[in-house]
Amino acid sequence: MKIVIANSIGIDKNGCYMIHSPSRWSEGVKNKYHWFAYYPWELAYLSSLLKKETKHRVKFLDGCLERLNFPAYYKRILQEKPDFLIMESATILIEENLALCLLIKKILHTKLIFVGQHASVFSAQLLDAGVDYVCIGEYEYSVLEIIQGKKQKDILGLYPNKRRKLLNINSLSWPEDNDVSRIAYGMPGEPSSEYLEVQMYASRGCMMSCNFCVASNVYYRQPNWRAREVKDIVNEIKYLKKKYPQMQGIFFDEECHTGEKKFILDLSKAIIASGLNNLHYEAMCDLRFLDADVLQAIKDAGYYKIRVGIETKSSKVMSGIGKFIDLNLIYQKLALAKKNGLKTYGTFTFGALGSDSREDKQTIKLIKELISAGLLDNLQLSICTPQPGTPFYETVKQSNFLRKNLSFRDYDGGNFALVDYPNYNHQAIEKMKRKALLVRDHYFLRAKLQNKNFWQWISSIYQRYGIKGLLIKAVIRFLSEVKYQAGKWFV
Repeated sequence: MKIVIANSIGIDKNGCYMIHSPSRWSEGVKNKYHWFAYYPWELAYLSSLLKKETKHRVKFLDGCLERLNFPAYYKRILQEKPDFLIMESATILIEENLALCLLIKKILHTKLIFVGQHASVFSAQLLDAGVDYVCIGEYEYSVLEIIQGKKQKDILGLYPNKRRKLLNINSLSWPEDNDVSRIAYGMPGEPSSEYLEVQMYASRGCMMSCNFCVASNVYYRQPNWRAREVKDIVNEIKYLKKKYPQMQGIFFDEECHTGEKKFILDLSKAIIASGLNNLHYEAMCDLRFLDADVLQAIKDAGYYKIRVGIETKSSKVMSGIGKFIDLNLIYQKLALAKKNGLKTYGTFTFGALGSDSREDKQTIKLIKELISAGLLDNLQLSICTPQPGTPFYETVKQSNFLRKNLSFRDYDGGNFALVDYPNYNHQAIEKMKRKALLVRDHYFLRAKLQNKNFWQWISSIYQRYGIKGLLIKAVIRFLSEVKYQAGKWFV
């Protein structure tokens, strides 16, 4: 039996390159120099599991990595002649991904299994549309039992059965690295990664429950944090470095890398003991769990950057999100990280529950202040998107804040606001994000010129994107500065 595990279509019908990350947010970009591919980690773990536990022929395909549109991906999958086709799709591309899979089913009589964010929320609708199996929540072992032929009524996590308990992540083999190359996701790689890095996962889950978070609220449906065994993490790094001598570092891209102090201290010691501290590491962290001991330990282990979710300056918006960070703590932790020689990256969002023009303007001022103070080296700006299945989605829907006549394609965390608050509509939210981008670009440009690392920055862009990409990005940045100077949105 032949099984194909497929990530999403890579170029949509509008010609947008898809940055697909169902457990967080996904977006489409018109300019390919703004595109990169996230490693589809849970599908990749599923691929390894099926290859280990069954004797079937398993093929992993990634339309995003290969930048395949509908016709090209259709031909690619058709060549494999799958008996089972497993698809994980975010809401943003569900219509195209579903149409693709149904066409494959029509031609080859393939059984379809849909998993992930959209499948966990719109399970009945997908079955009605012609999908054969729909898994909810964490899906690795549910899919395995389908393939093994277990009775459907006995498979936990298979809709409409109950969810299965959260899995023991130490039961999983290392994720797929044969049908796709893990280092290929580092070329060009996540834009703020400064080295040729492989995306890796040392833990799973987060003890917080921000109301917009897909991972906690849809995949796990509870606060949780599960760490892998330190020895196994180190062995995986060794394997990756041996397979990819050109690899320069690791990006720990799980929800919260620093969920437990003992774990991160033990991991740092093990990295040093194994001589792997000559690599460059960065990680998604929770600002609240970083102290002097942890920051010093990860610096000694070769970590060069921490990524933290700041989201907003507004206490009102923090309350709406369900994430509470004291403003003074933000400054203290970022300053402590800088003192330990670490670079810092922050995420910010606009249009979250509780926001209005006044509150989101405060967040833009915070961004300006943190960059000017040298406390942030990179940052990400997004529109807070009420992804189906999250408490944010349910709240705005019940409050009639969710815009009418939305299509699934509108659920794009980079481009579209989907809510109309009484005094803060979607156009105003989108405009606020555009203003924030101008402020970000201006103050980072000024900081790079003042710190005399401007040419190093230019060189890094050239190495990643080539001369054409450098020129395109230079033009975009120049136009951004012109708009900032012309508008002077904020003093």
